[in-house]
Amino acid sequence: MAISFRWPAIAGLCFLGSLIFCVASLSQSSLEQLAGRSVAIQLVKADDLSPVQGSFGALRLTAAPAQITKQTTLYATLQANGVVPDTEAFCLVYDLNPALRNIRDVKAGAVVQVPKIEGGHDLANKLGKDYLVALTVDPELRQALDQGIDELQTTASRFAALPPDRFPSPADAGPIQQNVAALAKWYSQIEKSYARRTGPPLRRQTLLQLKSEVDAMNSLLDPRAGSDQKITKSDQEQIEAIYRDIESVMMNYGQVLANQAPAAEALYKVVINIKGDDAGLIERLRVYYTFNGIYRDPPISPPVTSYPFPQLGSGKSEVLPVKNYRVWAAQDGDPGHPLTPPLLVQVSPLAGDTQEFDLSLIKGNR
Repeated sequence: MAISFRWPAIAGLCFLGSLIFCVASLSQSSLEQLAGRSVAIQLVKADDLSPVQGSFGALRLTAAPAQITKQTTLYATLQANGVVPDTEAFCLVYDLNPALRNIRDVKAGAVVQVPKIEGGHDLANKLGKDYLVALTVDPELRQALDQGIDELQTTASRFAALPPDRFPSPADAGPIQQNVAALAKWYSQIEKSYARRTGPPLRRQTLLQLKSEVDAMNSLLDPRAGSDQKITKSDQEQIEAIYRDIESVMMNYGQVLANQAPAAEALYKVVINIKGDDAGLIERLRVYYTFNGIYRDPPISPPVTSYPFPQLGSGKSEVLPVKNYRVWAAQDGDPGHPLTPPLLVQVSPLAGDTQEFDLSLIKGNR
């Protein structure tokens, strides 16, 4: 008889069993690709989610359509497909259905794409009943993020001991150290919720942001905590920018998950117009963006990690989650030399499904 999972049961099992499965090494799982994400799959027992050892034939992760009915929940559908119905599975549900913001809003009769496990000849009658497959989305990125978070706990602790004369002014010491302490606390919460598999479904852009900004914090704090080097006004501004970025991410962790599927990080169409007198040049430019907390001006020394819009020219768009970004235009393939001043773009859930912003060519560029 199939086991019926509810969200609290899954969360509780993963909290109690985090040492069994949730921190299992990636060597015990295989790696697949789905919805543009890297996904580790691990065969587990359905009753307690403990890992299953041994070979049961090749397992393959794929996507399949599923019709939602009044009698069939998404949890039951995922389980029938051989998948543990937890937050990692919901990451893929939302990535497979980009326009879907909350599975609870899907009407009976609607069809959605969901992850499904295929293969495993020795599991034909047991998969989805005695055994399930636990998914871990972007495991390498998550592992690198966890390492950065562990480092931040040490660097933030050392930073907290700096005397007031190391800051732009003694009055700045308290607010800066409070922001750093809050960031360390938030990142620790992110790490723990991931280990317990109780965090919200996160888009890949959010994981990239979390990783980029924890690395930026460690690079900023570590040398200053271990020397007589003063905290500059620029350092203060970067810490404040990262604080605002992560504060926004933490709103996702306030979702009430009890017995309900978590909502997605909503995506918005961001259109960037490039204004200027040289129409020929504008047609050859590409828009680039990065997360506000890691931007440096100019973004070249060392290079800032940036992400290109898919098409050249003005009026082109990218689909992005709510965040603070820095956006600029440059020659294709040369994001380190902006031809427009970098613009702070705040994608907001209050600004509509399509949000439009303007860049202006720096005069004299050809």
